[in-house]
Amino acid sequence: MTHPNAATLAAPDIPSKPLSFIRYGLAMNESLIAGFDAGAFNEDVVERKFLWFHHFLVNHPDGIKRVLLDNVRNYVKARTVRPLVVPALGNGLVTSEGDTWRWHRRIMAPPFTSSSIAEYAPTMTSAVDSMLREWDALDSGAILELDKSMMALMLEIISRTMFSSDSNMIKRVLERSSREYQNEMTLSPLALIPGINKVWASYKRRRAAHILSNLNATIYSLIGERRQDRRGPRQPDLLDRLMSARDAETGQQLSDTDIRDQVVTIFVAGHETTALALTWAWYLLAKQPAEEAKFHAEIDEALRGRQASYADAQNLPFVKMVLEEALRLYPPVHSLAWREAVASDEICGRHIPAGALVAVVPWVVHRHQALWDEPDRFEPERFCRERSNKRPRYAYIPFSGGPRVCIGAAFAMIEGVLALAQIGQRYRFRLVEEHRVEPRGLLTLHPKNGLNVCLVPRYPSNQAAGRSARHDTPRDQ
Repeated sequence: MTHPNAATLAAPDIPSKPLSFIRYGLAMNESLIAGFDAGAFNEDVVERKFLWFHHFLVNHPDGIKRVLLDNVRNYVKARTVRPLVVPALGNGLVTSEGDTWRWHRRIMAPPFTSSSIAEYAPTMTSAVDSMLREWDALDSGAILELDKSMMALMLEIISRTMFSSDSNMIKRVLERSSREYQNEMTLSPLALIPGINKVWASYKRRRAAHILSNLNATIYSLIGERRQDRRGPRQPDLLDRLMSARDAETGQQLSDTDIRDQVVTIFVAGHETTALALTWAWYLLAKQPAEEAKFHAEIDEALRGRQASYADAQNLPFVKMVLEEALRLYPPVHSLAWREAVASDEICGRHIPAGALVAVVPWVVHRHQALWDEPDRFEPERFCRERSNKRPRYAYIPFSGGPRVCIGAAFAMIEGVLALAQIGQRYRFRLVEEHRVEPRGLLTLHPKNGLNVCLVPRYPSNQAAGRSARHDTPRDQ
């Protein structure tokens, strides 16, 4: 095992100079965060132009606000990346535009209100408790693939809240399809070449259809069964709510295809992104013993050995700051979907021609030298209220911003804080020395080789006795 050092936080090698067009395309094919050179982390707007390829990377908060809020209708999802996301998400909130997006957003809002999230909280903590029971049976120092554990945990939570009694049946299909899709749908240099990109897009659509065929069949079958009420009375879950919801303005209901698209969108947003945020938070805490000590002290004071509840989330400010800092350094949605300028515009004094690609990349913005002091350092206190109030709104965008801010942001934060607190009350993790951790930008930001850790119980008597000692006050070993 190794003990931490702030200077060794995982990051890919950053080229000192801009890559050639070919090298840029190859780098982005391997990892969607690998093509950014050092200048990207220092400039307000970065322009790249090569023959037909005209691309702007917008980093300044005013420019980001221009793209995401002030002139949002001028920036539509770029044709270059649509073949990577549309086959899976269809016409969900992430990919839809215009009037379709607006009425879908209205109809999707009620399940993500504070009262709805409070109803989901017991499901969240129950799933964490089940995982901890499994860990209690392991030996101290057992090696965990922590990224996989967090994925399994978040998959369990989103499956239970979305599908309730059908969760065991569908979660395996969802997990397998998501994993295969991530590995297959990467950005090829061919996507940037006019003419050839149409062939590439057609190939990706066919591959996606094959990968998703079982998932689609399963979801449509489940919708059909529920429409016929074959399962009898039960507590309504998220799928039931989507099927019965009507738009307050138009009276419209979601079609089966709309429901399928929103289900997959919620699944990806509600399972994978939160799992990755937790994975990176544990990595950062394992690298920083001083911050980890503050983290455990707050949890012990707030929970005093009992299971976390929805109300506890408001009494764990440092735990929340740890999660927010993890979302800054390793934003699961590392790149907000590339946009295409419908008409010419001006951003931070730069002319943006019609048809140009415009990208806002949290991976770059969150590590930008002009926006953050020592941006590569793990410092949760950046997110105390006083410092956050002084920061430009669009300097921190893990959930995007403007009208398209993530509808599940509050759900994810409550879920993440409760999971960190409940796990942190019982266990800490130590990194496996020989295991290299490196971020890789697929559709979301993964540790390239996973995250292997040693499981260390904070009070081993509980591990031996299972949950019988759940009310004991934790003590660090």
